[in-house]
Amino acid sequence: MKEQHWTLILDFDSTVVQVESLDILAEISLKDHPEKASRISQIKSLTHQGMSGEITFQDSLQKRLALLEGKKKHVVELSQSLVQSISHSFKNNLDWIKSHAKHIQIFSGGFRAAIFPCADLLGIPQNHIHANDFIYSESGNIVGVDEDNPFSRSGGKVFHAKLMELAGEIVMVGDGNTDAEMKLLGNHVNFLAFTENIKRTTVIEKADKVVESFDDVIRFLDKMD
Repeated sequence: MKEQHWTLILDFDSTVVQVESLDILAEISLKDHPEKASRISQIKSLTHQGMSGEITFQDSLQKRLALLEGKKKHVVELSQSLVQSISHSFKNNLDWIKSHAKHIQIFSGGFRAAIFPCADLLGIPQNHIHANDFIYSESGNIVGVDEDNPFSRSGGKVFHAKLMELAGEIVMVGDGNTDAEMKLLGNHVNFLAFTENIKRTTVIEKADKVVESFDDVIRFLDKMD
């Protein structure tokens, strides 16, 4: 295989997987809660607002966590659920992903512990997973996130990419506003709006190209080689 001169950065929620992790975590943690329907509706609305750039990602994240009442055991259940929700076009291109894994990074506003099992299935090294970390109480309750982690706030993906000093062309694939922000790094970044699972008009408008599946991503990368 010839040497690649690009880095592929993947968003996770609604890109690698078909769902938003915190929405699924809400379904799990609020299963028997008397306000389940109302809280889940609020969480999904906050997810959309954050992904569309209507509110900051940090504000969206903090408000959703306050509604969750999550525990460590719920995160374990979430990670198992996400493996069953990997996007169809990613599953269909598993061999390609595994063979190019050293050139693939995952940048996510989701949570590292929940992403690891999916990354393992895709053959992406765990040290290529860049995401948030929950903070737990001694009894295992989620009490917050590591706020020193740049992925807990808007602009975090751009900040982290600068720290990594990635060489060559960067191809960012995702569905959210925090993915589109990666274009701020410069002209060496191509932002591909991923629409297999959801279409966000405000994000599509900022894209260099719209890709309906991971097959389209592969075709785009092939043209760069």
